[in-house]
Amino acid sequence: MKLFSPPLRCIEILSVLFLFLVGCTGNSNKESTPSKESSASVQPKSGPKRILLLNNTDSPFWDAARAGIKKAQEDLKLSGLGLTASMDSNDGTETGQIEKLRQYGTQKDIAAVIISPISSTNPAIADELKKLKAKGVTIGCFDSDLDAKFQQHREFYVGTNNIAGGKVLGTAAKLLKPDGAPYVQFVGVDSQQNAIERMDGFTSAVGPTYTQKDRKLDDADRNRARDNVRDVITKYSDLSLLVGIWSYNAPAIVDVVKEKNAREKFTIVTFDAEAIAIQQMGEGMIDAMVVQNPFAMGYESVRYALAKLQGDQDTLKSMFPNMGQPGGDILDTGLKVVVPSGSPLKAEMFESFGKSVEFLDLPAFQAWLKQYDLTSS
Repeated sequence: MKLFSPPLRCIEILSVLFLFLVGCTGNSNKESTPSKESSASVQPKSGPKRILLLNNTDSPFWDAARAGIKKAQEDLKLSGLGLTASMDSNDGTETGQIEKLRQYGTQKDIAAVIISPISSTNPAIADELKKLKAKGVTIGCFDSDLDAKFQQHREFYVGTNNIAGGKVLGTAAKLLKPDGAPYVQFVGVDSQQNAIERMDGFTSAVGPTYTQKDRKLDDADRNRARDNVRDVITKYSDLSLLVGIWSYNAPAIVDVVKEKNAREKFTIVTFDAEAIAIQQMGEGMIDAMVVQNPFAMGYESVRYALAKLQGDQDTLKSMFPNMGQPGGDILDTGLKVVVPSGSPLKAEMFESFGKSVEFLDLPAFQAWLKQYDLTSS
């Protein structure tokens, strides 16, 4: 019996060690399993909420608005408040905007959507905004507004008074050609509110001694924009006034007029000031520009969205003191009439439009751009 005692003792010792190790391992596993409280504490925090400005089509015009958004983000210290602000670009189609809005509806980090509607009357765009608003998203418009029947789906509009803008451009044209003229207006689409209002404003300002030969649409296609200018110059031999309504129409008009060596035949008046159009005015190719303030559109849209999110009634009241009254939900960012040095147009000719319209010659306008580190407006 003694011969077998040592092995048995070893087995007993090993058994005890095994049970001890199993016990230790069990305790270790139990301690490493986090409680519900500790598990929650290590979950990743949600990212920042987003303020989005959705434009109608990609264009250098929006560079100044992006600069305004960036400046607002810095001034208002959005990052420290768990917010970001940026611009999202549409592809120039109504379908594109509808799809963007639908995507926003599936994303939980969207705090505000401010849109430049590609169509003011498209019920599908209005319906998507309505759905976002129902989810608690702040909804606004910038640069171009919704049709009156859909404006209940947005809280505010920040941008140009486009009817006034069209009248200012028409006034410039009338002063440059007081005896009247046949003219054509060029624009991307005629379903967008700013396009409708600018063209109608222009027509009302120039009056019956001016004959509108056509309104040419290009669907934001720059090649087609140039083709439109070529077509009307060929088609209407008496044409003498060319009117650019969207920002890229100015360089499209100038390119074709240069191509045909026809500058002396045409007076050219346009909206907006892309960098190349500013250069072209300096070269004597554009007679007057009515310039918006997209920098302010970007800045003020973000400022409103933040104030709304924070319940900052003082800021909301200062921006829209007449909110709730007719027109009280509109913030007019103003206009500039820009003319080349030595132009026959003078500041006093536009005084009837009031303080919302500023008159500048090209060097003064370029100095204004430089002050805000902008190359276009």
